[in-house]
Amino acid sequence: MSREAESIISTLIPFWEESEEPWGARDDASIFMFANRRFCELLNLPRDFSVEGRTDEELPASVSEFQKEFRIHDRACMTRRDRATSFEVHPYEKEQNMQPWFFDKFPIVGRDRQVLGTIFHGRPVGALMLNRLNRLTVPTSLVFTPPTELFTPREWEIIFYLIQQFTTREICARLQLKRHTVCNYVQNIFSKAGVSSRSQLIEYCYAHNIANYIPESFFERSESIVIR
Repeated sequence: MSREAESIISTLIPFWEESEEPWGARDDASIFMFANRRFCELLNLPRDFSVEGRTDEELPASVSEFQKEFRIHDRACMTRRDRATSFEVHPYEKEQNMQPWFFDKFPIVGRDRQVLGTIFHGRPVGALMLNRLNRLTVPTSLVFTPPTELFTPREWEIIFYLIQQFTTREICARLQLKRHTVCNYVQNIFSKAGVSSRSQLIEYCYAHNIANYIPESFFERSESIVIR
């Protein structure tokens, strides 16, 4: 941990220690500098376990297998110098029940504008859950920032629904678009990806590690959700 990063987060730690929401910080190599009590409780870490100086994969928690994804989230936040939000579904707390959480990451910027690491903050999703995603694999880690600029924001929305096995009719209803408009978007997506079918597109997304995007517009509708 750099002295400057340590100085920055030291002013925030008193607040984090009193907060009932998960807070913490990592350096620019995704190594923990601090995590508060609530974060440790959420991950069901041993009471005497310290996260400082460790990476996610070193934590005795189920989320450790997502260390690669978390590192990518950190890098996106630091590269963009802006908030990056992910949607996490993992077995949390003592009960180890699947719970959905939003995790926001913010860049730690030093005096010379160098990015020194990230601050993270967890927010419970509450009553809002995922509906009709019967092919969603849990645990999972999804991001709200498009992984690349190859596709337009609207195309990314449609890619998300294609990966989640929504029909064309369902996509039209979700996005309030006409069928021919959605079909045109799909053909543009196929052309950019160099594929000719939905199954090939899904394979393409997984092969290029870009299948973990979820559009924020997905949460604009209030509804009852069941994860199957």
